[in-house]
Amino acid sequence: MSSITLALLDELRPYLIALIQEAVGPVIREDAGPQYPEKVTVEQASEITRYSKNSLYQMHSRGLIPGAKKVGGKLLFDTATLRKWVEDGGNAA
Repeated sequence: MSSITLALLDELRPYLIALIQEAVGPVIREDAGPQYPEKVTVEQASEITRYSKNSLYQMHSRGLIPGAKKVGGKLLFDTATLRKWVEDGGNAA
């Protein structure tokens, strides 16, 4: 590929990734249950809840998400509690 083509691909990459994630994300999330461990990171919690990582951090700081704790400087979520919270509409505990 030419350098112009590569430069264009580099520029478009974030948009292409977002389009692909939007297209396949719901399918992946429906089947995502068993692949998650008992405790999940904010990135995994974002996939489960469909909230952005920033939203999850803000909700945690306000005490709105049950089963979320800081461990060693990392925010971890109890998967079962998180899923129940989502099923209940994502309301405060």
